[in-house]
Amino acid sequence: MNSAPTIQTALFTSAELRKQPWLSDLTRMINASYLVMHTEKIQFSQDKIRLLSDSKLTEELGPNGFTAVAFASSGPDSLEVVGTASMKPWKDDGLWESHDYDDFSDESSEEVVNDKVDQIFQKHACPGDYELAVVAIPPDARFRGKGMAGRLVNVCEDELLRRRSESGKGSVPARIMIRVAKENSGDYWLKQGFKVVGSQKCPKGFWDAAEEFTMWAMVRELSLNLK
Repeated sequence: MNSAPTIQTALFTSAELRKQPWLSDLTRMINASYLVMHTEKIQFSQDKIRLLSDSKLTEELGPNGFTAVAFASSGPDSLEVVGTASMKPWKDDGLWESHDYDDFSDESSEEVVNDKVDQIFQKHACPGDYELAVVAIPPDARFRGKGMAGRLVNVCEDELLRRRSESGKGSVPARIMIRVAKENSGDYWLKQGFKVVGSQKCPKGFWDAAEEFTMWAMVRELSLNLK
């Protein structure tokens, strides 16, 4: 009977990541993961490619982004990339719709209803500090459903708190953002403590979707005393 592989995690800046000999393995793992992530509700292209080249991830992260990578080892000379999560500075396009538009009651006054309707059509920004991105686990039963995604997210969060502490911002909670397809992964991220702060209707073709879907902007506040 084969023993379970040993899992270890490591953190890399964008500059460090692009120099790694296993970068192509990471790219292939991410693309394989994204091919099977969208199989239940909103359908995506069967040939969806998340990263078109090995340099794409570091380009997305920019100079201030960083990546946590999980490796599985079953022997002294074997090392397999089996998970990743990244963080990058949040860039908001200011085109979100308020998520309060369904918060009506039968007793709402006409003035309250009109105010909320105005909010629906008024595009607004979703302020944040860093964005959690490219969270991927390979389509392998040995690694999926084992809590590895949460472990990698925690590695990224710890690094962000360390950076903020060094810069003198440790006492101010950080706003961690994530963009997700509501229909496919919204429930998962709600269970991870994220809250919806905005939404966008995305047309067919966006993110290689085969149909229209709703993108959620979600936030979770992170501070030293919450870790």
